Amino acid sequence: MNPREEELKRATTLLEEGRHEKCLEVLRQCWLKNPEDAKTVELLSRLMKDADQEELSNSLKALTGNKSAESSDDHLDLEKAPEKVFEAGYKLIDIREFELAEMLLKKASAMAPDDPTVHYELGFAMMSQAKYAQAARHFELVRKIEEDFDTVLNLSACYSLARDFKKSKELIKRLEKLAVTDEEKYEYQHREFVLKRQEQLKKKTVLTKRDWLYILYGSILLFDPEEEDDDGQPKAERKSTESYKKIASTMMILKGLLEGLRLAPEAVEFYSPTSRPLSAVLARLFDLPLGHYQGPDRPDHALLLMDWAPEIIGPHKTFVPNDKNRSLFCYGLPASMPLPLIPDIVGHFDDHIVLPWKGESRATLDDSDTEKDPEEVIPEILERAFNLESDPDILKIIHESISYYVDKREYLVLHNSEHFPHRPEYSAEVPGHIRRKAE
Repeated sequence: MNPREEELKRATTLLEEGRHEKCLEVLRQCWLKNPEDAKTVELLSRLMKDADQEELSNSLKALTGNKSAESSDDHLDLEKAPEKVFEAGYKLIDIREFELAEMLLKKASAMAPDDPTVHYELGFAMMSQAKYAQAARHFELVRKIEEDFDTVLNLSACYSLARDFKKSKELIKRLEKLAVTDEEKYEYQHREFVLKRQEQLKKKTVLTKRDWLYILYGSILLFDPEEEDDDGQPKAERKSTESYKKIASTMMILKGLLEGLRLAPEAVEFYSPTSRPLSAVLARLFDLPLGHYQGPDRPDHALLLMDWAPEIIGPHKTFVPNDKNRSLFCYGLPASMPLPLIPDIVGHFDDHIVLPWKGESRATLDDSDTEKDPEEVIPEILERAFNLESDPDILKIIHESISYYVDKREYLVLHNSEHFPHRPEYSAEVPGHIRRKAE
């Protein structure tokens, strides 16, 4: 049995066991290595059917009807079915399988070099993998054939992310003329603010994740993944459960930064039971009242705390307006999962946040992993927070954070509803991260 057959056998076993994510990982690599392999596509079609992706399953199945007559039955002749190749590639974008989509759409573009739709989708697939220069070439082709708002918008984003200020600025001017609907005018204004923030940092040779979250969304990031954590490991590489000390440090830095920027809240709210420990600790540190979120209207300014940003999916429409009476903080923001909005302040930019108490949030532990209820951990975290009040490392981080954001207040979303009446959508476009499906 050759390596390909072994991998397909493994994928079949994973599919039969219902381990869909693992099966997809294996099949993704198999198909990227062997684009014309019929057995891989057949298995992927079965997987998508089991995962309730009926349309994609049918599109993949349609590809397997084009087997080469000159080769074995395992070989696909994709050049004979350009429309089917495009359709499958397009639907792979819908589930954020951008590598596979790019592979198919490249073939489709070779067969239909003058089709603007093919080039647009190929550019989008490349852009979503941080291949900005390559994506821009395809969007430029579309623009030559048929210029529209979405194409110019994506093109301006590509040049912005590639730090080509001149081209980005030119395209944003063009966007203003193309914007017709309210949504398009909002997108144009958003790109204008992105450019203004980027111009503030244009002298920096290397931009960090903190820089990019500010540039793209006007958000604050307390801990940059490039920095080391309290265990001496790069934060992006640490997968273990968050320590009480780390959580306490985050709350202390949040308090210090808000006080330093003179943006301290008048009340603290928790979004769900799993975020109550964070809110309770911060409320105690600020000596402020604590309450559960009970609706958009309140007379004072509250800071609402969440444990994991994706938990906002569902009731997010309530939080899209950047109301004067509420700011949003999340302990963890995933690097590669797009969301309907981004909180004003982010603790950690990480796909693997695990908090040391049980709950229904994806960032908390299962009952089988811990007996700690959210209420039980509050005294433990609070004790460590009080011990860190005069910690020189914490004070240094607070001072550096204040210094970084104090001259950027004008373009921060936090406490700035006049300039930013709505919180921006989180598109997960931070360079160096590939967008995956939002779960």
